[in-house]
Amino acid sequence: MTGPEHYLEAERLLEHAARMLGTNVTPEECAELVARQAVVVNMAHAHAALADAAVAGLSAHLDTADTRAWRRAAGTPLNT
Repeated sequence: MTGPEHYLEAERLLEHAARMLGTNVTPEECAELVARQAVVVNMAHAHAALADAAVAGLSAHLDTADTRAWRRAAGTPLNT
C-alpha cells in the first residue's frame, strides 16, 4: 500500500466506525459492538500512522539509498 492508500483506508475505516454508532443493538450486544468499533478505530489509526511515516520518509532530506528505501516502502520507487 502507498502512503495515500493508507490515508484513504484510514478514512474509510473511520467512516465505518462512525456508521457503527448508528447501529441499533440490544444492551447485551452493546459491549461487542463497542469492542468491534474499537478494533476498527485502531486499524484506522495504524493506517494513518503508516501514511504519516510514508510522508515523513518521502519528504525528509535523506541520502540516495535511504530515499530509495523509503520510496520502495511507500510503493513509489524511483524510476532510475
